[in-house]
Amino acid sequence: MSQAFGRAAAARAVLLVTGSSYASLLFGLITSAAIARAVGPQDFGHYSYVMWLSGILAVVANNGLTSTGLRFISENLGKGDPLAASNVHGWLLRRQYVTLAIAALGFLLTAHLTLPIDWKLPVGVFVVVVLVSVIAKARAVFEVSAAKGHGQFSVDAVASTLMSALSLVLALGLFFMDAPALAYLALFALANIVYYVIARHMTKSRGIAPTFNALDNESRRRISVHLVWTIVLTLAATFGNKASETYLLSKYVGAAEVGFFAIATAFTRGGVEMLAVGLNAVLMPLMAHGFGQGGTARVHAIFSNSVRLFTFGGLLLAGVGFMWADVVVSLMYGHQYRDATNVLRVLIVVAGVTLSQSAFGALLSTTDNQRARAGVAIASVLVSATTAFILVPKLGLQGAVISSAVSSLLIYLAVCVGIVNVMSVKLPWRELSRLALAAALASALAGTL
Repeated sequence: MSQAFGRAAAARAVLLVTGSSYASLLFGLITSAAIARAVGPQDFGHYSYVMWLSGILAVVANNGLTSTGLRFISENLGKGDPLAASNVHGWLLRRQYVTLAIAALGFLLTAHLTLPIDWKLPVGVFVVVVLVSVIAKARAVFEVSAAKGHGQFSVDAVASTLMSALSLVLALGLFFMDAPALAYLALFALANIVYYVIARHMTKSRGIAPTFNALDNESRRRISVHLVWTIVLTLAATFGNKASETYLLSKYVGAAEVGFFAIATAFTRGGVEMLAVGLNAVLMPLMAHGFGQGGTARVHAIFSNSVRLFTFGGLLLAGVGFMWADVVVSLMYGHQYRDATNVLRVLIVVAGVTLSQSAFGALLSTTDNQRARAGVAIASVLVSATTAFILVPKLGLQGAVISSAVSSLLIYLAVCVGIVNVMSVKLPWRELSRLALAAALASALAGTL
């Protein structure tokens, strides 16, 4: 199993995850564009809102279980104790069933509060699509995380690619059939079910299964402490940047604006995944495995290299995204969605500048410093929610963009300064300075055009 975390295996995993993410991203963008052109801005905004809410609730259902499982499964395998890794898997699985039930019940009791102001379909459609999607996606992500903890990165790659391909084929079929918006909502729920079925089958075929033996006191203490802070961190991040803005747009502005914001967010997320998803997928398992083998010195070395790579990708993303935003939105979605262009420009530049935050987060999680990370995330939620409630009702879509950008930059600066000062890690300043200079020169040249 240790071979799954070696240098060659890590490189293969990065290529595999990156390739599958490119395919899923391409399929997803084409699917989104087809739906947007088929139903128009109003119904596409409703579709986007259902996708967003389902994702939020799936994260709530899993809270910190997936990150904690990934970390401690990998760490125990690094120590050469596969039975302990399986016991961690089982200990967390039991808790997922409980939290998933609580999240589902909570949504049922508060569904009327999350319904958009201009929703026209039956309320039952909204409830069923969201509930089915949440349960299926939460279970799928849990299975995928357990597989990643075992170094089996192909599970996520294959499951997500197949799901995206199926969604594309069916969405194009509905497009040419001139299907109503309800059909696309049903397709979204079906896609999440397929994602879970494939992920579950692949984990079973690879012999990844939980055991339910009692954890020793020390392991249970460490996992519990990590889990508590991961839950706080996960929920804070989930309800922080873009969550308040999306909800307030749906409640006070309108579905079309939700759609514009969703398009910009999707392109931004897609750009981030194109450049960083491979490294993101293997970074925490590699750090956890390295921590089990060589302690903090090994983790710091991995961290320094990852910051350099993330910064390079982020600066590239910011420049390309800014220059090509108008062309991409117009070609894929049509001129009726051009209001998303400037939103995309702001969000993608901010995402590029702050891309290396993933490395800082993985370092904190791996070295049992979740408390610091959670504190910063909570502060980010407060800033994001405050600015959103002030700006979105008054400025609409523009207020949502300002709120999102401010909260993202603040959390990034706080994390960087805090980790460097508290944990005494060394950043590759010389390499980072060269990257910044190269990006400035490239921007100047591109700006002349």
